[in-house]
Amino acid sequence: MDNEYKVYHGENIEVKFHSKRCIHAAKCVKGLPEVFDVSKRPWVSPDQALADDVARVIERCPSGALEYVRKDGEAGEQPQAETTLDLQPGHVMYIRGNLTIKNGDETIQLNRAALCGCGHSHNKPFCDNEHECRS
Repeated sequence: MDNEYKVYHGENIEVKFHSKRCIHAAKCVKGLPEVFDVSKRPWVSPDQALADDVARVIERCPSGALEYVRKDGEAGEQPQAETTLDLQPGHVMYIRGNLTIKNGDETIQLNRAALCGCGHSHNKPFCDNEHECRS
C-alpha cells in the first residue's frame, strides 16, 4: 500500500496528489481545467482558482488521489458522517467516510478511496484500473 504523494503549493491551498491512487475519473480536469491540466507541467496550478473552488473539486475525486491542506485558515476536508460504499462497473468500490485502511503494518487515514473488488490491482487494496486491462 503506497501513501507517497506530490505536493503542489498555492498561496491559499496546498494540493496533494497520490498518483498510485488515481483511477482517472477526471472529476478534477473537468471540474477546474484551469487548475488541473494534464497537458501542462506542473499539471496542478492551485492559484489558478479560488481555494474554495479547488477544495470543492478535490472533494469530488472518488479515489482520494487528490487531497488538500488549506493555508488560509479555512477548514480542511471533513469526512462525511455516514460511511458509504458505491460499487461501480469493473468491481471498483468507491468508499467515503472517516476511513482507516490497514494493510499489514501500514495504516492510512483518509476520507475517500477507490478500492479493488476484482482482485487484479497491483496496488491493493486500492484500485489501479487493472480490471480494464482484462476486459
